[in-house]
Amino acid sequence: MAFNNVGPLTFLAPGQTAFWSYTYGADHGTQFASADVKAPNQGAVHMADQQRKRKDNNGNATYFVNIHNQGVGGCFHNLQGGGMS
Repeated sequence: MAFNNVGPLTFLAPGQTAFWSYTYGADHGTQFASADVKAPNQGAVHMADQQRKRKDNNGNATYFVNIHNQGVGGCFHNLQGGGMS
């Protein structure tokens, strides 16, 4: 299941990092999330890393990702991604 434009718009200046999490009421298997970069872009390059998952005893699965701006300028982003196949 793919997703785009999820979560609040978040601005990252050069060198900043955003820490994201998203939860499902069930385990959705392996998920990958990256930055859904928005325009205008002032030279930002967003990198996603530290993909993580927690599964609770009640069956909820929470996924985590860090987004870093490695570019020379800033821009807004939220999340896009989905399951691996």
